[in-house]
Amino acid sequence: MGFDMEETDQLIRDTAHRLFTDQCDAETVNGSECGEAPERLQKAILEAGLTLAWVPEAAGGVGGSLALGFSLIRQAAGFALPVPLADTLVANLLLAESGLEIADQWAALAMDGGELPVLVQGKVSGVVEAASGMPEAEVLVMPVTQGGQIRIAVFTPSVVDVQHHESLAGEARSRITLNAAVPDQLSDPVDGMTADGLGQFCALVRACQIAGALEKMGELTVGYVKERQQFGRPLGKFQAVQHKVADIAGESAISGAAVEQAIRMISSHPAPFDGSMDILLPVATAKVVASEAAGKVPRDAHQAHGAMGFSFEYPLHQYSRRVWSWREEFGSEFYWSERLGMAVASEIDTHGSGKSATRAWDVVSR
Repeated sequence: MGFDMEETDQLIRDTAHRLFTDQCDAETVNGSECGEAPERLQKAILEAGLTLAWVPEAAGGVGGSLALGFSLIRQAAGFALPVPLADTLVANLLLAESGLEIADQWAALAMDGGELPVLVQGKVSGVVEAASGMPEAEVLVMPVTQGGQIRIAVFTPSVVDVQHHESLAGEARSRITLNAAVPDQLSDPVDGMTADGLGQFCALVRACQIAGALEKMGELTVGYVKERQQFGRPLGKFQAVQHKVADIAGESAISGAAVEQAIRMISSHPAPFDGSMDILLPVATAKVVASEAAGKVPRDAHQAHGAMGFSFEYPLHQYSRRVWSWREEFGSEFYWSERLGMAVASEIDTHGSGKSATRAWDVVSR
């Protein structure tokens, strides 16, 4: 008996959850930040085929839906996964979209929302300030621009100029400098792909990661205030603490809803990388809502935890630092709020006169 797409996606989600539960505990996450490579976890993820979730079956992948990949990214964030699963998923998707060869290995995503490197006569020049996934990567996947068109270039990491650093969360980031570098592989121009569309897609990836981490922070906080006793009763019995927990739950739920709506819109779109208004509005909204919550939820969670929340052994800080880092990557809430406002104003202006308030609501609520 065959399985439909929805059943297959659920099987993969269940497999991923079991894998993360078994092999990604707080000790593994903290150890990775201290320089202990999580090799067992890395191997298990590759063997399960999770990095190929967005690669078609014909190309050797899982053939999962966009919704599946975003679900895996959200799950991984909820475990503070110390390996670049999200970035490898996007890198492999770009390889699949461009028709280039895909291997079952870790891949670095050489883009950060800034200007794309430029391709001139088969050679690439430019700088990427914060490429993700470099230390584990065996290939470097880089979108480049040529005459307004997007092509995908692949490099071997060892042959490019790379300066490694870390994000606030301790995740690997790399500054890549290319000066007339010749790629190992170079795709033809990719139809339906724009620089803005790539930025929107990656912004949704970060919003999805924030949503997953916020859910976990809520779970940790609820569990802690139920167990921690103060003045003869659990912290969760105090009304002020209850308000903090309620605020965390509310912000997390709003972020999750905004992200899910954006995923539905981009999953149903025939060209998810084209940067159209239909994608921009929900993606911008999701990144704004999630990034704002990334400021509020850690504040309330740490206030509820007190000093315990700042200890290295306790996992809360792993999520706080991640959402603070992801909040800024591929555009902060301030950047996307401006983009959202300008897009709405432009569409109102394009469609002529009328009551601005009514037309604005029609645009943002469609």
